[in-house]
Amino acid sequence: MSLQSSWSGEQSPKSDASNTTSIYSTYLCQEPANDVPMLIRNGPDEYTASLRTLQRSAEYFAKKEYKRAVERLQLEMGRLHMQHKQWERAARVLIPLWQTLSWRRAGWWQLLQETDWALRECVRSIQDKEILIAIDWELLNESLTPRQDYEYDFSKVLEGLQSSEARPRAVVRAESVLSCISATFAFSAAEGNVGETLSSQLTLSSHAHRESMPVVISHIRIAFEGGLGDIGLEHDSTKSPETSDRQERIHFEKIALRKASTDASSVASTLNPTQSPPLIGIANLALASGFSKSLSFDHIPRDAGNVEVASITLFVRADDFDLEVVITEGEQMHQEDWWTPSVLGISHKRLKNERSTFVKILPKPPKIQIELDNLLPMYFTNEGITISLLVANGEEDETDVTLDTRLLGPPGSLPIIAWAADDDVVRSTGCAMADDPLKRVASQLPSKHLGKLGRSEKIQRSIDIQATLNPAEYLLEITADYHVLSDPETPISKTFSANITVARPFEASYNFLPRICPETWPSYFDATNLDNDSNIDGAGEQKASGLTQRWSLTSRLLSMANVPLIIDSMEPRAIGVHEGAVCKISAASNNKRKTSLMAASDLQERDFILEVQKLDLEDRQSTFLELQLEVRWHREGSSGTSTITHIAVPELFIPFGEPRVLASAQNGEASTGVIHLDYIIENPSMYTLTFNLTMDTSEEFAFSGVKNVSVQLVPLSRHTVRYNLMPLLKGVWISPQFRVFDTHFRKILKVNAAEGTRNDKKGVSVWVDADG
Repeated sequence: MSLQSSWSGEQSPKSDASNTTSIYSTYLCQEPANDVPMLIRNGPDEYTASLRTLQRSAEYFAKKEYKRAVERLQLEMGRLHMQHKQWERAARVLIPLWQTLSWRRAGWWQLLQETDWALRECVRSIQDKEILIAIDWELLNESLTPRQDYEYDFSKVLEGLQSSEARPRAVVRAESVLSCISATFAFSAAEGNVGETLSSQLTLSSHAHRESMPVVISHIRIAFEGGLGDIGLEHDSTKSPETSDRQERIHFEKIALRKASTDASSVASTLNPTQSPPLIGIANLALASGFSKSLSFDHIPRDAGNVEVASITLFVRADDFDLEVVITEGEQMHQEDWWTPSVLGISHKRLKNERSTFVKILPKPPKIQIELDNLLPMYFTNEGITISLLVANGEEDETDVTLDTRLLGPPGSLPIIAWAADDDVVRSTGCAMADDPLKRVASQLPSKHLGKLGRSEKIQRSIDIQATLNPAEYLLEITADYHVLSDPETPISKTFSANITVARPFEASYNFLPRICPETWPSYFDATNLDNDSNIDGAGEQKASGLTQRWSLTSRLLSMANVPLIIDSMEPRAIGVHEGAVCKISAASNNKRKTSLMAASDLQERDFILEVQKLDLEDRQSTFLELQLEVRWHREGSSGTSTITHIAVPELFIPFGEPRVLASAQNGEASTGVIHLDYIIENPSMYTLTFNLTMDTSEEFAFSGVKNVSVQLVPLSRHTVRYNLMPLLKGVWISPQFRVFDTHFRKILKVNAAEGTRNDKKGVSVWVDADG
């Protein structure tokens, strides 16, 4: 009984739910009490439950960093508040959402306009006029779908709202809203100069709906970072554009800027007075939908440096509110085209500047002209350089000029420079350039004051550069520091630089060959030289009484110049004769005349005879000669003195203590065709030497003379062996095989080619004349 009474007193939820099956089906959708457990008796209402669900969902997606999902949930929360007339709570959700909305950047206009219209309804209800002005500015943009029941007239934004004592003033940033008017700016060039006109252009474009009323901008402020002052543009409805394009969709107007007056106007009060003086211009700033206006004006920069547009601010002053649209992002202010009036209306060209809002202001360009009258493309070593410097005043007024000159070059070879004047020469001082990446040094001249130069007046000065021994590249740098007498507080500087190339005029190669000395050797058995007094000349120096050898030095001079040169003379000079010997140098009889023209890349050959004699007859040490080739030359057409260039000759070795064999040949009578071939055997030693001589037969020639013979030479003696050759062929080289064996030193002596012969791979060869 007790169990039955308990069931009769209470009915379980399960039985209660089963009793409703006859009324409706709960298979797919449970009853509200089971579906939403919060909606139970004495629990929260549906508005609060939905809000909590949206909040928990937003927190969940925020942890996952799903920003756009969070924004969508926030929009739903705002709408939920609005459905229940909770306008203040809706504004606290929708205003922060609208200010940071990512859909605006992504171009999701449908979602953006949903947020705009929802927030507009909310702020009108709470009378938030500043936010309402900003929202309506964005709703004017043509990217958003227009509503038929809404009048797109920005001047009537606050129509229907209660007026307040304080005038509403809204400030929006262009990067935070979808503006219905864009403003771009461009300088005409990437660089400008102090004191010279710099053109710039501001282009306004309307992106409002076609059905919207024109927007009137009361004034515009352009602020700069750098040496330019702010610019303010005021609206004047009476001004009309100078020209328009064919479709009249863009208007061009040239604006004349003037200094702002001292009275507090609407524009001047917004400009920055701490920078350069602000400038004011007048233009028609009313913009209809789809129209653009290009406003062009000129600046005159007063300070050098980088200048960039910091911001463009558009001021809209309606009857009952104010709006400021601030543009600070460079991408939004960048202008790609430059608009100019033309015969057909307005033409445009593409700007080359990567940043049209940036310009580099350079110092005032100097109008002093510096020229080098006689600068040559190439100079040569050992050649003195005189450069004529011409300074011309291109300024409109008289100037006072001072010149500073320096020569830059590699260390160790920097020549001296000097100012050349009528009665004085001021020489340079050298200094190192620590900050030069090329590790150059500078030869600095003292400043040269030129005095006052009248308009278009010229003055000439000369700079002498000392001859240098080594080729190098120099940089002549001339700086003219001056000021115009009418403006002495503005210093102006002009720097001129020129490259000076110094190269070698010549290169030389040499052949050093033995020759037969025609003088007889002194006799070892002659006692006349034993008297020391007879070996002293009149100057008190010892006479040379030793052995003499003759050598031939052939120099081949190659011109490395790019212009013809006149060779006045060329001869080797002895700068060192070692190991007790003297050297006499003379020109060979076959040398050309002294003066000759040498074209570029030309080659000239000169032969010289060297006679080297030992001071002491008993001295057998080898001798070393140090020579240099002295070339005197001058440029073609030059009447000055000759330039002397010294070219080093490799060290020459002359042995005196060893026997040697010289071969010379000369043609006999032409009728016979015989060639006389002489072999001279020298014994400069203090021993009596025996030589075995052998001449091999050949198919190239027949000869008369000893085939095998032994010759004994006493000390300090020479012996000549002659062979008469009868060549079998004409116009060829023949190579007699003549061997000399020194029985004392047990070696075969080398046969050296002398007059009429040459050394080649076969030994000594003789030329057979074809006409012989």
